[in-house]
Amino acid sequence: MKISPVANRVVQCSLLDAPDLLLHCRLVQGDGGRCLLELLTARFPYHSASRWRELINRGLVSVNNQTGTPEQMVEVDDRLEYRAVDFSEPEVPTCFEPVMETVDLRLIGKPAGTPVSRTGLIVRNTLVNLLGRHYGEDIHPLHRLDRETSGLILCARNREACRRWQNPLLPLVTGKYYLAVVRGQMELGTKQSDQPLAVRPESALRCRMWPEATGKACRTIFHTLAAEATASLVLAELVTGRRHQIRAHLAQLGYPVVGDKIYGHDGHYFLKRVAGELTAVDFQELGAHNHTLHAWALRLKLPGESERLFFSRMFSEDLRRYLNYFPGWEITARARLAQICTEPAN
Repeated sequence: MKISPVANRVVQCSLLDAPDLLLHCRLVQGDGGRCLLELLTARFPYHSASRWRELINRGLVSVNNQTGTPEQMVEVDDRLEYRAVDFSEPEVPTCFEPVMETVDLRLIGKPAGTPVSRTGLIVRNTLVNLLGRHYGEDIHPLHRLDRETSGLILCARNREACRRWQNPLLPLVTGKYYLAVVRGQMELGTKQSDQPLAVRPESALRCRMWPEATGKACRTIFHTLAAEATASLVLAELVTGRRHQIRAHLAQLGYPVVGDKIYGHDGHYFLKRVAGELTAVDFQELGAHNHTLHAWALRLKLPGESERLFFSRMFSEDLRRYLNYFPGWEITARARLAQICTEPAN
């Protein structure tokens, strides 16, 4: 398969906006046996129960093409539609960085702040939709990247390519390497975290991963590239790929990522953002508008090609500012990465 590197230039797209939006879903195992109001409140908590009741009563929610009622029972395979009237989304960066393409794949640099796929509040202006509109393709991401994390994400250019390259017998990505700016002076050298991670259902931080002996097995290797009294620059090497793995492991080690609202400051700013808007003073305390974690390098192995490293320079403004604190960081990082790629696997 021929790899075609493309210039790491930034492509700017336009926001897509419209007053109304039709959202739909089909109920799966575990959704049935509940009333419509209960299901919507549990599955889509961006509206409160009272707000969902109001929307249902306004005739904006249908079940199997029939106007729904709050107490109506729903079952597996029912099709729900919600017409969001006067729907507006938060503004997000709508640029991206083309890095590499093949007949099946696109490797893209994502900006911090843009979700890869739809969230409760952002439906139209996701990375998948931006790429789909720009290239006229049915884009499917092949791995995950949090909304606030910038950097490389590999995508399939159509559904068939997605099915083909998600086959575990066709290893494609052979290495993922992230840059992180963390709070505190982290000891120079290499350290490893094997702390299992799991959610805590009783926690107010519902999306946070916690160190739990019964959690999923995880492994991250951290290479400290530079360290100052208040901040350090780390190259994180993913061995497994659990949700929030790098951020959770760094916080467990005592070095949360700068700007991390969930894992820094005991989650205070995440909970405050859920309740309302963060202020300029809040962002000053956080140290960045988005957490300073960047998917910097990806190692790929395609049939008929040797392994190759690709890089993203889609740094956020905050991350660029911090990188300037560490002169020569890129020389150090590339040298360490070259060593990693020649070392035998554990």
